[in-house]
Amino acid sequence: MKRFLLAVMTLPIIGTTMKTPLHGQTQTSPAATKKSVVFACDMKAMIPAQRKRHSEVLSPALKSAKLSTSELPDGYAFQFPSDAKTFATVSEWIGNERLCCPFFEFDIHVGDNSTPMVLRITGPEGVKQFIKAELSGMVG
Repeated sequence: MKRFLLAVMTLPIIGTTMKTPLHGQTQTSPAATKKSVVFACDMKAMIPAQRKRHSEVLSPALKSAKLSTSELPDGYAFQFPSDAKTFATVSEWIGNERLCCPFFEFDIHVGDNSTPMVLRITGPEGVKQFIKAELSGMVG
């Protein structure tokens, strides 16, 4: 019962981020919601120990675990093994990236252990070039 109540309580929050409107909601045009985006990382968003772990442990671990990279119209998709350790690393890495680069959008697709996990990093116009420059170890 608590799960159902939680889902009902969070539905309006989820509904506001969906691309298609829910019943009774209006959808604004992309031009009306377009805003300029500054592509700059907030290096103070993480405490020093967190920043160090992110750059010296998590990022190198993902770079070495990466199976492939695919270019998307608005970003990149990265394939990783779908084991629990890699999933935990990807999740922690995303949590950190969201702090310093709030303009990124992340999607993770995880199937069974026989298929790779896919991490998509996308965002507004221009983010693809930013990813290529700032996450060159991942893209290359």
